[in-house]
Amino acid sequence: MLIRLPLPLVLHLLVLPFVIVRAYQPPPGPGHHSTPKPRHQSPPRRPQYQPSSSSRQDLISTATTALAGCSSLLFLGSSRTSPAHATDAREAISKVISKVPGYGAPDILYPSFFAGEWKMTREVVGLIIPPEEAGKVDSQDLAQARAQQGEKLVFTIRFLPYNEGEEGAIGGISAPQAPRADVGNADKAARMVIADRGFNEENLWRARLALAGKSELYQEGVSSRWERTNPNVLTVSFPDGVVREVKVTKRSFESPGEDAFGSSEFCRVADAAADMGVASVPRLSALRVLRRWKRRGGGEEGGIEGLELVKYYPTVSLSADPPAVMTIKARLTLERIR
Repeated sequence: MLIRLPLPLVLHLLVLPFVIVRAYQPPPGPGHHSTPKPRHQSPPRRPQYQPSSSSRQDLISTATTALAGCSSLLFLGSSRTSPAHATDAREAISKVISKVPGYGAPDILYPSFFAGEWKMTREVVGLIIPPEEAGKVDSQDLAQARAQQGEKLVFTIRFLPYNEGEEGAIGGISAPQAPRADVGNADKAARMVIADRGFNEENLWRARLALAGKSELYQEGVSSRWERTNPNVLTVSFPDGVVREVKVTKRSFESPGEDAFGSSEFCRVADAAADMGVASVPRLSALRVLRRWKRRGGGEEGGIEGLELVKYYPTVSLSADPPAVMTIKARLTLERIR
């Protein structure tokens, strides 16, 4: 019985444990003799962190476990793998990789006061196009941005507990490890939440279609595919056959505070039209979504206000840090439902 996994993934899983072990070589022991350096050369600076032999043994054990787990996955299942078996394999791989240092849940972790279901009001309040960048904006992106001016959408969103299933895990992906001496950080991480991206995106587009006068039956044609074990990829299908894939390529977020929170995500958006042939190339957009939130009032029943900036960038640029060619500004308001 054999699961056919992509070759790059197989190679990555097999090589990764050896890279980890090599990256954490222990410092030379007392009996180690090195060639003396000339007096005019300054000695190398001492590394800030020198792992002990016991910590290296832990890393070797972790790497060996990861290699054994990944290898076993390659020989489970049948050559005629069902979707359910493929999903189980992906979750098992995610679980094994999460135990390697530096591989944790990649999603945005929101403060605990976001938990639950909310009525979102999103009102577009501005469109900024620098004069020197006007000719670089994609015509379809510009048309959609102008159509959204003054748009006010009301829809339901929700945030899910970060820990689900096993203790300290999200669908098999371990929570980031807090310092052992800081129990408060570990407790705070256990109470964080993540956005239900598929549910939220579906409701946003249904509200947009309703505002455009589309029937409820037509709105129900919007569907999404998103997995919390792979939160960086979100696919949305529309009634007219268009399929949109949003892939997060880079993200950062603040350490959750008492009443405020901010995040930033770089995304690649690919739109594939219904009439595109096999050889056709989807239309690409490059975005950066910045959100800043502040809780108003006190207690768990208070609302949350936010500001959203969606910055568009050229999909091809010779600059390592190109300026945004267009920015959509929106005001966000959350009112608790439950």
